[in-house]
Amino acid sequence: MKTLFRSLFAAALVTTAATAVSAQAVPAAPADTARIAFNPALINAVNTQGFEQFRETVRPLIAQMAGKKVVALGEGTHGTAEFYKLRFWLTRILMEEHCFTQVALETTYGGARRVDEALHQRTAPALKPLMQKHLLSIWQNQETAEMLTWMQAYNRRHRGHQVSLAGIDAGFGADNAQLVQQGLSQRNPTLRPHIEQLTKSAAFQDAMWMKLNEKSSKFDQPAWLSNGLAGYAAADALLKALPTARLPRAQREGLELALHNSRMVFDYPYQVKFNRRESSRDSLFAAMTQQLVRKPGSKIVLWSHNAHLSRQSTDPADNNGGGAGSFLERMFPGQYFVLGTSTAFGTFAATPQVFVSPLSPMAAYPLPAPKAGSWENSLAQVSSPAFFFNTHQLGTQDVQRPQRLVGQTPASVSQYADFQLSKAYDALLFVRTTTAATPL
Repeated sequence: MKTLFRSLFAAALVTTAATAVSAQAVPAAPADTARIAFNPALINAVNTQGFEQFRETVRPLIAQMAGKKVVALGEGTHGTAEFYKLRFWLTRILMEEHCFTQVALETTYGGARRVDEALHQRTAPALKPLMQKHLLSIWQNQETAEMLTWMQAYNRRHRGHQVSLAGIDAGFGADNAQLVQQGLSQRNPTLRPHIEQLTKSAAFQDAMWMKLNEKSSKFDQPAWLSNGLAGYAAADALLKALPTARLPRAQREGLELALHNSRMVFDYPYQVKFNRRESSRDSLFAAMTQQLVRKPGSKIVLWSHNAHLSRQSTDPADNNGGGAGSFLERMFPGQYFVLGTSTAFGTFAATPQVFVSPLSPMAAYPLPAPKAGSWENSLAQVSSPAFFFNTHQLGTQDVQRPQRLVGQTPASVSQYADFQLSKAYDALLFVRTTTAATPL
């Protein structure tokens, strides 16, 4: 059975919004409920009171990340303030000290690009309205805004070393289509039918995703399939024609990324029609990341859920190749580092809508105590309130146990997946008690 994280769109196609969460239940945890007593030598306490204190306490962790091409920073819960803040600080260190130039979120490329444009303008336009229009609501919070504001200020001070925001997801397609329309519509009249089709298909699919949050909505699979195949064909045709368009190099590269992501937006109907299988969302995350770091020397930081960035699938029955981390490890052997994050108690921000969009309302919800036998149950007993450890040093304690994977809905607090930590992450950052992110 697929989890909500790994097959969000496929789940939406076979269930109503009212039943989708219950249909995504994770298999039961193993019977072993004994707590693990961690070796104190493995525990690296982290000071979270301020950036400079944090930077000093995570030096050993940064040393493991610095030489990698792709560093993935996971979150065990969507909507947790501390995970946004600490990942921002880690990203800042990697950008300031180790030549990382991109951070990519679990959101569509075109939406992130619209926000990124504001990060490079000397006039420093307001970020809040752009975030609310173009980013999924899980990123519409004060903590993410703090990172983007820092990036905007950094770019004004470092004109020769710019940092950028990107997206690796493939959900809503209108922003991609708009970028393509603005960049190509005046270049070649023969491309206009493809541009019009891409725009039409993206608008249709975006509206369909939004309707899935309405309890009375009925999914029209034939229309979805026909529209998606037309959109995929249009994006493919434009991508193949792009080299013939006389464009400045930077503009051409941006349009190429938008078109690659547009094809991914319609990969779901494409795979159903031609390969008779579900689309692998994690493989799309990895493929988009690969596009973003094609240039020699490119280094990127990824922000997404633990369930995506893990090397290990959240579902033992999954045959799509593992988490995005598994695909990325094969693409970049030895150049991928993944940090998982986890918490035991507190609150998190979530939406009652099963299909998260830029318009999904977010509110704070409590986290129940972790279940007996879970990693969180054992980690909560460590004396330090915040710490990290290298998963490959766990030794005989590196056993398969349930780890909580909280998504964007209140009901997701009951979701667990069995993980042997060293097979999932290189390191894990644990904060015992956390708080809900602050909506914009």
